[in-house]
Amino acid sequence: MAKFPDNVQHDFNLEVVHRGFLQCRQSDDQLVLTDYLEAYHELNRFFRLSGRLFGFVANDLEEKIHVLESHLNGPNGKNYRTIQLMIEFEVTNNITKTKHKLPSGSRSLLRLHRGLEFILEFMRRLGNSSDDDRSSVIAADTYRDTLSKYHPWIVQKMAGVAMYMLPSRRQLFETMCRHDYTHALELLSSVVNAGKPVYDTTQNIYAEYGLLDLP
Repeated sequence: MAKFPDNVQHDFNLEVVHRGFLQCRQSDDQLVLTDYLEAYHELNRFFRLSGRLFGFVANDLEEKIHVLESHLNGPNGKNYRTIQLMIEFEVTNNITKTKHKLPSGSRSLLRLHRGLEFILEFMRRLGNSSDDDRSSVIAADTYRDTLSKYHPWIVQKMAGVAMYMLPSRRQLFETMCRHDYTHALELLSSVVNAGKPVYDTTQNIYAEYGLLDLP
């Protein structure tokens, strides 16, 4: 059975992810970018903790998170407070279609958004599996159905190798999460339920502006 490196610690906190997604979505369906990124920072901890298994994923996600945080802290930060404001601002100012020193926030968020589809579906399928089911098979099937369509052949191969190394569901949670196994499974469902409306709203925003296929 595959194992993580010996130095992996029980440090992945599903409660942080859950809180980030809950706070992200406001009563008027506005999506607060800082809370979205808080959830994603913690999701990325999962990939980072797994060492070289998902190192290539973590590096890419961190780059996109950095771009968005740079926009938030930049001179136009007020226009990046929510995902809706960001996209409206960048479309109005033609930022999504031209190259700038700092990449477009809309382009960067789209990469995170595509990754979120994979993450939420992977978590949903994990929650519906049994203790001894191989998370590697679940991850591979989920990746094939979601994120793989955006990746070139070489990245698909790298992802396949990384996912092949994943252990059983129980071992995955007991190795990675700071929560006990039963609580982690409960939180898994809560994260999916909180994250899905965030994903759906973001998907609708990008579709409305015709940005789902940004290169």
